[in-house]
Amino acid sequence: MELEKLLQKIESLIPQIDQVNLRVSKASVGWHLEHSLLIINSSLKGLTMTNPNDYKPKFSIKKFVFLNFGVIPRGKIKAPTQFVPLETPIKESIGKLITMAKERLSGIEVLPEKAFITHPFLGDFDKKTTLKFLGLHTNHHLKIIDDILKR
Repeated sequence: MELEKLLQKIESLIPQIDQVNLRVSKASVGWHLEHSLLIINSSLKGLTMTNPNDYKPKFSIKKFVFLNFGVIPRGKIKAPTQFVPLETPIKESIGKLITMAKERLSGIEVLPEKAFITHPFLGDFDKKTTLKFLGLHTNHHLKIIDDILKR
């Protein structure tokens, strides 16, 4: 699913940000939404801040498995501190992050294909791979949210 559609899905879930299901996750729907948006916004901004000449892709089995199978084990990877929502997410903060993500997403169209980010565990991702990563990561959290909302 394209990132634009994922942002629409996130937006549609705003009314349910307070929902929790401790059998699925310690975090609320709002936490998962805000975490996903923090990753999206940071990654899209990161694409604008690197020198494409410095792009150095490296093969790793973890990267290969993740990008080709979309496997993110639940509850096994701790989010880096800068991507953990600081407070209980509120509709306004999530709305602002969605607006920012949409603006940044439209802004990366003009970037060269070798614009990149460096993922802390998986190495450098060029623009196309960054968008794939963001889709896989966001879908991972949307699946958790779907499970939280199942009754």
